[in-house]
Amino acid sequence: MTHSLDHLHDLRTPPADDGRPIAEAVVDRAIHWFVLQSSGHTSAADRRALQAWREAHPDHAHALARLEHMGQIMLGHNAGAPDLARATLTRAGRMGRRRMLGHLLCAGAAGALLWYGRDELHALAAPADLSTAAGELRRITLADGTQLRLNSATAVDLRYDDKARRIVLREGEIEVVTAPDPAGRPLSIDTRDARLVPVGTRFHVLQLADHSRLGVSEGAVDIVFRNRGSTARIEAGQQAQFDHDRLLARTGLDESKHAWTEGMLVAANRRLDDFLAEIARHRAGHLQWSPEVSALRITGSWPLHGDQPTDTVLASLERRLPVRIQTLTRYWVRVLPRAEG
Repeated sequence: MTHSLDHLHDLRTPPADDGRPIAEAVVDRAIHWFVLQSSGHTSAADRRALQAWREAHPDHAHALARLEHMGQIMLGHNAGAPDLARATLTRAGRMGRRRMLGHLLCAGAAGALLWYGRDELHALAAPADLSTAAGELRRITLADGTQLRLNSATAVDLRYDDKARRIVLREGEIEVVTAPDPAGRPLSIDTRDARLVPVGTRFHVLQLADHSRLGVSEGAVDIVFRNRGSTARIEAGQQAQFDHDRLLARTGLDESKHAWTEGMLVAANRRLDDFLAEIARHRAGHLQWSPEVSALRITGSWPLHGDQPTDTVLASLERRLPVRIQTLTRYWVRVLPRAEG
């Protein structure tokens, strides 16, 4: 079957959707669930988790509905998907990457999205001023002297003008080491949930699908919540989870979660599901785990360099814990309980 791209310009949102923009982190998570559903490998736990995520916020349901509405796709039913994807990617500069994703989905190219892998799914969202692919780390010194580290699968925009310095975290995780600005311009970091105002500091911020996490190593950071405008100050040695309304938790700083800045993954008696979520941010494709292994604990450190470093980490987990690694494809890996006997 041959698809023409020209007739796809009339994409519409689902009837119950008001069509307003949705945060890119939510779109990214919706793509994750869309691809998982299309894979045919969903478990009962997956379906429960998906339903809980869908019901957590109206934007979650809208994002999934848009993907499903545009696609109505059955994975693997379009043998020409890779060719169509190549043709669409060639036109990306003219049509825009987010719109291009809609074209691929509507044309039945879900197989092509899996074929390209998670690196390219992140790239489809839209080009950022600074970004990293899955497994890539970057360190940058900005013109004002601010040092910025980008973790894997991260996208950042810079909004500097004569009056202010703004760093917009679109997705992923960054470390910021502030520097005094000769022009006296204030510095802020915008996430989906809040504006962060540092007070002479070094800190990390991670944006997840439904909340953000801030860890402060030096100085302090004020969180100005997006919806309420109220402020909470996080001091050195503290970390906090927050959404657009309020603090969700405030605890002591876990420096092991920031070892990526030194090119390492570190776990100190860490829950396996939490550690696997971090591993997943450093690899292309989909990493899934069974609920039965979630509460296992792991301690260790692993380098994030070399050939396929996360495969090495997963192999290490298989040797040290009662788990087995099931590789469905290069881009689809599951962590399951090890069978007895």
